[in-house]
Amino acid sequence: MPNINHSSLNNFLERIFIAAEATNDEARIVADSLTESNLLGHDSHGAIRVPQYVGMMRDGLIVPGNKPEIVKDEGSTLIVDGHFTFGQVIVRQAMTHAIEKARERGIVQIGIRRTNHIGRMGEYAAQAAEAGLLGWLVANNSGAGQIVTPVGGIEGRLATNPIAFAAPWKDGECFLLDMTTSIAPEGKVRVAHNKGEQLPEGWLLDPQGRPSRNPADLYGPPRGSLMPLGGAMGHKGFGLGLMVEILGGLLSGDGYSRPDPTRIGNGVFGFVADLECFMTRAEFEDHMQKLLAHIKSCPTRDGVDEVFVPGEPEHRERRNRLVEGIPLDDETWRQLTQVAAELGVDVPDMN
Repeated sequence: MPNINHSSLNNFLERIFIAAEATNDEARIVADSLTESNLLGHDSHGAIRVPQYVGMMRDGLIVPGNKPEIVKDEGSTLIVDGHFTFGQVIVRQAMTHAIEKARERGIVQIGIRRTNHIGRMGEYAAQAAEAGLLGWLVANNSGAGQIVTPVGGIEGRLATNPIAFAAPWKDGECFLLDMTTSIAPEGKVRVAHNKGEQLPEGWLLDPQGRPSRNPADLYGPPRGSLMPLGGAMGHKGFGLGLMVEILGGLLSGDGYSRPDPTRIGNGVFGFVADLECFMTRAEFEDHMQKLLAHIKSCPTRDGVDEVFVPGEPEHRERRNRLVEGIPLDDETWRQLTQVAAELGVDVPDMN
């Protein structure tokens, strides 16, 4: 199918969520989040998630209209209970409060529990950086979503457990590290599955523990498993994933990997820090520019045109997709239009 204009896609997604009985504000926040992920090239966290979210609303897992609740706001600690409304709504509100609090306190540690899928982790770290602060967050899957095998194992025991860090850089852009502690996000497997493509070697084990390139092997039944970051030599990725499980799941009080998890979600832990406790923002951004310019000055190997730093490819992709539109594969578009038809939502004209 042809590329779709980002504004048309955003409006389409918003109307789907409203028809599914989200509030207008919730629909706008979630549609903005998904469309922005597509603009940045993170299609694994974009419009492909709409059928999943609508299904969760129908099953009573996402509860529109529920309000996140601050259950602890003492000293430099902030704990938020999301009451199972949309993950994007919960974390954006929590981060807004944490940013205000960090400006007063210098640093705030934040725990968030009882959320649904929060989408792209980097969105919230960037929220802090865009406000001139530092943001670092991790998230597990509330103890469920165990699709990542430990090193040497053949069954899932952890979720993909992402880590995100952002800092102000230049011209409204930020340094943004947004990574899973698995070899790849589950959403990239989902995208490959929808496109009918094979996965790279070393990503996936089938249900019998054999290497596989077939994305369907992850979903089963029975399920296969993703490798930790680093693949067969993924001891560091596995260790980072377990660290995230401890912080995002155990410490936040949301739930950690065990034989009988109750439901999938995202337990979040992180901090927001005011860099002006150390230097002015202008000084920090000047040092960042010099640091990253030095990194980018590195001579490149044959066939490589430029060294990129984290966040830079996404900024460039966003500029391209704002002009050229957002590419959606046929299967994702089919699923979107099917959900829209079920809800009585008009489909944008693609001609």
